[in-house]
Amino acid sequence: MKSSRLLLSLTLLCAFSLVLPCMGLAHNADVSLEFSGVGTSVKSSIVHEDVDPFKGWLNLTVTNTGTEAWGDFHFQIFNVLGYDGRVVFDIAVDSNTLLSSQTLQNQSFSFDHTMLDFFFYDDPILAGETAWFSVYTDNTYNNLSYFGVAMWPTPAPVPLPGAAWLLGCGIVGIAALRRKVQG
Repeated sequence: MKSSRLLLSLTLLCAFSLVLPCMGLAHNADVSLEFSGVGTSVKSSIVHEDVDPFKGWLNLTVTNTGTEAWGDFHFQIFNVLGYDGRVVFDIAVDSNTLLSSQTLQNQSFSFDHTMLDFFFYDDPILAGETAWFSVYTDNTYNNLSYFGVAMWPTPAPVPLPGAAWLLGCGIVGIAALRRKVQG
């Protein structure tokens, strides 16, 4: 009798030791998207059904199927189903709540808790390439059942100063050559 109680106690202890850590894990969302263009016209969105503990990682894998390189990527949390949403990106805690496969420009990002922008101009996502982003969300303010996240890339800036300098040098060179030929 004592051995069966001991065995039952050990079994329950093992079961609780496996279940309890899982209860504290965040509720994550894994998304894979393709974008063939840039800007808000190609904005894609997801609706996330959230569960207790109402915070977790949004892991996004994106593929550039277009022709333009991407220099930054945007996330925007929005309300769905008429809820008064107070879901926020939680990156103020530490830098471990904002991760990317791209080298961020001077660790550059901006956010206002519902908008998050990654900037990686020195490490653009070229046509045909795939990248990933992970951001931490915190929905514990009012434990919404659903919230939405819109996402879109924007093009890498064209290096106009360098191109203008080369064009200017070419024009000066042609003018000098023309003057030499005429003179």
